[in-house]
Amino acid sequence: MKLLPEIIKNMLKKPVTGKYPRVKPKVPKKLRAKHVYDKKKCIFCGLCARECPAGAIEVDRDKKTYSIDLGKCVFCAQCEEACARINRHAIKMGTEYEMAGPDKKKFVIQY
Repeated sequence: MKLLPEIIKNMLKKPVTGKYPRVKPKVPKKLRAKHVYDKKKCIFCGLCARECPAGAIEVDRDKKTYSIDLGKCVFCAQCEEACARINRHAIKMGTEYEMAGPDKKKFVIQY
């Protein structure tokens, strides 16, 4: 019977959790989520691919293509830092964090 007062007290409280799918949370300014890539600024140096610890980025200098596998990506932002070191800023970490899905091909983005 010691538990009964605790149960009643908790039934009268408002829930602590948010109503996620219906109400989107406010994302922090420095959130590391899906990449934003600007092909106009990219010189295809491959520095982002070399810095990527997960091997999620592939750059082909000859064909001028860039691809990132978001399934491999650990969202560490080292690619963004590498690009910023040479003052290109072609790749940045975005704020789109809802990327779940059953199709793996959807997570390989090619530019």
